[in-house]
Amino acid sequence: MITMGMEVVEMPKIMLAVDGGATKTIVSIRSEDGTILYTGYGEGVNYQTVGADQVISVLQKLLIEAKPVLTALPVELAVFALAGIDSDVDRSVVSNIIVQVCNNINFSPNKLIVENDAFATLLGAVEQEPGALLISGTGSIAVARNGKGKMVRVGGWGHLVGDEGSGYWIGREIIRSIARMEDGRGPETMLRQEALQLTQLPSVEALANSLYSTHFAVSTIAQLSMILDAAVKSADVEANRILKEALAELSLLVAAVIRKSELQDIPCKLYLMGGAVTNSALLLMGIKKYVTENFPCCKVRISQQLPIDYIVKYGFGLINK
Repeated sequence: MITMGMEVVEMPKIMLAVDGGATKTIVSIRSEDGTILYTGYGEGVNYQTVGADQVISVLQKLLIEAKPVLTALPVELAVFALAGIDSDVDRSVVSNIIVQVCNNINFSPNKLIVENDAFATLLGAVEQEPGALLISGTGSIAVARNGKGKMVRVGGWGHLVGDEGSGYWIGREIIRSIARMEDGRGPETMLRQEALQLTQLPSVEALANSLYSTHFAVSTIAQLSMILDAAVKSADVEANRILKEALAELSLLVAAVIRKSELQDIPCKLYLMGGAVTNSALLLMGIKKYVTENFPCCKVRISQQLPIDYIVKYGFGLINK
């Protein structure tokens, strides 16, 4: 609040939003009037895959880079929406990490919120209305709320036991098909040539060795999902199989989250986010067809905004409650 003569001018509220996924992290400082005051980017911060020390390192570096803006303005709220918060234990671990990082750089917002990235994105998208969100990026997860306070989550179990239909899952299936072809255990597939070209590796052996190197990251495999659509359009048998299986898995996520949240007979929106699905015209078409035929009350919406924008919306909604 600033006093100008006898007139009191209310300053817009300021918040820090952090969207920390498995592949990358975005830090954004915004004012309530929509002004973007700062944006920074870093590596992924899912502590389940990279470890607590790496999360501390990435977040601390990002916040130090944002420190000139953070110290120049009164930050009303900081929302840390991070992947890997799937239980009360996870929330406790991540909350302790964030408190440690804030203490290390002497950053003290008036209010601090720690939330699962998918839930925070969903709440910003649907606000108080019923709705669901399917994310298929490096990993996959579906979340929903029924408008009566009930929140549910399906999937999001990580690349070792889950993430079906995600970019990682598709990339892994592509590599398996290539390996089977190389051995003579599977059919010929153009995925071999396309994968080697994308990764700029000389052979299938080099591709396989890269998976076991110290530089391995699930995001590297997830990038292979980008070659699937073109191979399907070229009538590649293995690509068609992978696409059908990916669509079946994502459809299962959608069906489960809609039924668990009791949205099947309620007018609502299903938001689609994540590069694996939004960058694949074939997956998008398949999911839309599935939802239209099985859940006619639910309207599919391809998100026109980034998850960080919805997280900001969620945060300002908390401030103004």
